[in-house]
Amino acid sequence: MVVTPSRRHWIPPVALVAGQLAHGASWILLLVLALHRPFTLGAPALGWLHLIALGWLTMTALAILVHVIPGFTDATWTGERIARGALFIFETAVIVLVFGFWNGATAVLPWAGTLIVLALASYLVPASRTLSTVLAGPKTEAAIARALLITLGSLFITVLIGAALAWALAAGGPATLLMSGPPIHASFGMIGWLTVLVMGVSTRTVRPITGARSRRPWAHSAAGGCEMGGVVLFAIGLMLRTPVVEWIGVLAVVLGALIYVADLLDILFRATVRHRPPQAFLGVAAGWLVGGLALSVSAAAGSSSGAAAVYVLLVGWLGQMVNGHLYHIGIRLIATVARGDDDETRPGELLVAPLSWASFVLFQTAVASGACALVFDWPTLLTGAATAGLCAWITMVINAAIAACRAVSFREPPDSTRTVSLLRGMP
Repeated sequence: MVVTPSRRHWIPPVALVAGQLAHGASWILLLVLALHRPFTLGAPALGWLHLIALGWLTMTALAILVHVIPGFTDATWTGERIARGALFIFETAVIVLVFGFWNGATAVLPWAGTLIVLALASYLVPASRTLSTVLAGPKTEAAIARALLITLGSLFITVLIGAALAWALAAGGPATLLMSGPPIHASFGMIGWLTVLVMGVSTRTVRPITGARSRRPWAHSAAGGCEMGGVVLFAIGLMLRTPVVEWIGVLAVVLGALIYVADLLDILFRATVRHRPPQAFLGVAAGWLVGGLALSVSAAAGSSSGAAAVYVLLVGWLGQMVNGHLYHIGIRLIATVARGDDDETRPGELLVAPLSWASFVLFQTAVASGACALVFDWPTLLTGAATAGLCAWITMVINAAIAACRAVSFREPPDSTRTVSLLRGMP
């Protein structure tokens, strides 16, 4: 018998699975919140929020970056094994953090937050060293590396502020930090880290998903610059208690989003790839981005739509972008795990189209009904949103499982000459 040596997949599949398990668990926790507790931004809800932002979205993003960093910059990973291993420490720490929030165990939070910082440092240090090797190289690759370094810097700022807040909460720390810290923490996490990352990465990933490319090469740079500059101005305005600076930051974020959405929709309208579900997810995510920022502006003006804004931005904008990419990138990973890294099977050949569309409809129902429930304070509707989201996730998992089975069963038999060579121990 010939033993095939284990190979390192281009995206860590176990990390993607861990992110998806967190995704499914988030709908269960939301259902429990809706059934048994009022949905306020208290400790249990913060546990749910961090499960989505860290356990699902950030874990998935970091797993995909394992491929994106060398793939987009032509850099060679330095310390890739360490970075991959850090992902599992990170997910463990997130679980502890969510447990602490959910059970009101504030003494656990600072230690979980510190472990998250250490785990991310173990990922970010080799990632930064890898990216720094191309800063003096070709102009395009160097620009991508700088953008990724800035985005990863936003992630580290986010977790540092989060850890500081956790220690302050456990020790009854300074009121100034506990008042201005959470919105700065949230803005760097949702906009400076996740939104800017998605905008940047999608400039490359949207091409294989749609078959089209942007007709405005400047758009992604302008959008990312507005987002990052807006977050910084918003944070400065909060710290200095200067509303004018805060609002300039908010408007800059909105402007960047509109530039990005206009460019993305133009690409989607010109799509030539016939596998449409990922494109639908990307298109509706753009709409949720606009809706989430509209709710955010309303909240900044004094309304009570803050919880709805966070929900729409996380589950609608970022969540649906991740779902759309997983229906392409995730299925491509399944195909290469089953058939080898040189496989070129298209996702549409492995997925069941009715299940893809069913999950799409259910996910959008979950986002829309959840947003309405939080805006109008309808707990029953929030229960329906959580149920729809859980059903959508189950449908997506079944679809991915079918794709995996098809990838294995449709695999071409190995070349007989190659098999004989392997049995003889020949190269």
